Parts: sequence; C-alpha cells; structure tokens
Amino acid sequence: MPVVDCPACGEDEELTGRSTTDAQGDERRELTCDRCGTSWDRDTTPRCRLCGSADVEGILTSTLQERGRGDQWAPSGIRTAYYCWSCRGADVTSSSPLPAPQPPPGSGTDLTDLRRRGR
Repeated sequence: MPVVDCPACGEDEELTGRSTTDAQGDERRELTCDRCGTSWDRDTTPRCRLCGSADVEGILTSTLQERGRGDQWAPSGIRTAYYCWSCRGADVTSSSPLPAPQPPPGSGTDLTDLRRRGR
C-alpha cells in the first residue's frame, strides 16, 4: 500500500511536492501529480495506524548511538515514538504499531496526569 497516492488517478510514483507556510505560520505540503497534473495539500498530521485518530503524541524514547572514538559510543539522534491517546496504541505511526495496552515509557498514569494539567 503506497504512503501517498494521487486522489484523481492513483499514481504513487510520479509525484512532486513542496513545503509552504500559510498565513497562520503552519507548514503545508502541496503535492502535484506529474501524470495528470492534479495538485492537493497533504495532511501532515500524525494519525494512528490502528484506530485512525489524530490524538497522538510524540514521546522521546531513546537516544540513537553510533561508535565514536575507540570503545566510546556517541549520541547521534533521538527517536520519537508516537502513542495514541484514543486506543492507547504504541508506536502508532510506524509500519508495525503495537495495539493496546502498551503504556508509554514510564508510568502511563503519570503521562495522563501531566496531560490533564495542560503541561
């Protein structure tokens, strides 16, 4: 199943896109199908692959590491996993999401309380 395809002709290979910022400062992605010429805005909102909800939150889960000098390891980035507050699925934007109950790292109740307080 393609990640993105043209809503008019179904093409998923010959697509071009560009990033723009709208008047409110939100980033938009405009895609154009090179086959039929259709242009559309791509929704960049993360969605749960299990239930379809947009009520997902990215949580920094681990530091990616690579070999540095000698036997030392050096941080090279941080991995973000998205958790769904609707179905409680874990890593829901990946190609292999985990169904509930998979609480986010730490205590699931701590994160729920943090969210209720509005951070």
